[in-house]
Amino acid sequence: MIEGSEDFFERLNSLGTGERAALKRSAGTMIQSADGRALKAFYRCMPSTGGLYEDRWFAIACLRCLWDAGEEQGEPFEAMISSLIRSDELSESISHRVSTLLDTRWDQDGFMLTKLSRLGKMLRQKSGEIPDFPGLLDDLVYWDSDTQAVQRKWAQAMFGFEKNEKE
Repeated sequence: MIEGSEDFFERLNSLGTGERAALKRSAGTMIQSADGRALKAFYRCMPSTGGLYEDRWFAIACLRCLWDAGEEQGEPFEAMISSLIRSDELSESISHRVSTLLDTRWDQDGFMLTKLSRLGKMLRQKSGEIPDFPGLLDDLVYWDSDTQAVQRKWAQAMFGFEKNEKE
């Protein structure tokens, strides 16, 4: 778990309805394009240790606010997407979206964030269960690693033959 993330999520849960709504409206928006209300709410929660990946912390704050405050953290994001792929009639479309996401780097253009946010909103609509946002934050911080360990972990969770056969 990234240093400071536990306090970050506690502070997010304690935000007022209006502040959470401002962050929710910014889901899929890069921090440099966010409005003042969202920035105000975000910086009230942001730990001093997160500055290097501030854009990723902001993305997670906005995605987390799509769900109600106080809900317990659930399954890893990639496991929830995997369940959606196996159970949904749009599985081919979702698989394609995930494959595209796995080939995308986190850049300032916001392309990856847009794809990730759409998947998050789809999860919210289809399952309603909350993903493990601290785990997703960890994944986003290490997303651009040369080893592509996060992408391999996600691909295995979503497309792995053995895991899908056991379930």
